[in-house]
Amino acid sequence: MRYRPFGASGMAVSALTLRLADSTRLRANDWRALVFTALENGINSFQVEGESPELLKGAGEAFASVERHLLFLTWRVRGDAAMLGQQAVDSLLGSAFEGLGLSYLDLVLINDPLGPALPQVFDAGLRFLHDSRAVRGLGIASRGDIDPRLMKSGLVRAVSSPFNLSSGWAERHRIRHAAQHDFAVIGEDFWPQALRESGGVAAAPKPSLWRRRTDPLADFGGYDFLHTTPSWNAEEICLGYALTEPSLATVRVTADSRAEVERLAAVVERDLPTGVCAQIEMARFSAQEREKAAGRT
Repeated sequence: MRYRPFGASGMAVSALTLRLADSTRLRANDWRALVFTALENGINSFQVEGESPELLKGAGEAFASVERHLLFLTWRVRGDAAMLGQQAVDSLLGSAFEGLGLSYLDLVLINDPLGPALPQVFDAGLRFLHDSRAVRGLGIASRGDIDPRLMKSGLVRAVSSPFNLSSGWAERHRIRHAAQHDFAVIGEDFWPQALRESGGVAAAPKPSLWRRRTDPLADFGGYDFLHTTPSWNAEEICLGYALTEPSLATVRVTADSRAEVERLAAVVERDLPTGVCAQIEMARFSAQEREKAAGRT
């Protein structure tokens, strides 16, 4: 496993962050084994997104086996951030602190409230926890630009943003700008849903013989290489590519089994095969050019 600085916090986090979300299939023993496997593979960063008793019990027992300062623990708050209030604060106290048995959280991650400030009651509760060192910082999950006034609130220390092989200039500029201003960046959605649903095949139809003769992009720029690269599958290539972005402090992954955790952790130590990065750039360029062409017709 490799480690990267988490913004200006002084904490080093593993290149992968394991997401722990509610699952009806997993019992407390399963969650405990999953976290232990992650720890054995060098993962020290976890994002908890569930409140089921089984998840809290299993993960809490595993976290308790490690010195707290060696872990980086994020609590994810879902829902409309503009509507967060006292109930969200109470849920945080009950599930994160009592349920997991934690003395503090490194990060509370919320959706972008799409404004300059947090709801007053939630802001007051979060600041109390921050001042008492129970919450070390706030993270904002967004697919767009975050209001600069919110970023200067004194609470925000991280942003969570999609980054993958199809990310365009705007997304790349956004995460690099955040990193340059000492905000930690958590990469999410490393394996784009569109590629998963299409099996990794480019959405554009196979060009006709006439198009092959007239369109210089017709025969390249697809994502077939995701399934034809020896010893790599599509998910591993997408993860390997996200890990090449130096602006990301960590990349969030999801795994439901110990074997999956081990497989994804192993990607961190592998270099993408020669030529794959070039194929990714050609596919991205081709897609952008086709979008431009479609907009002109």
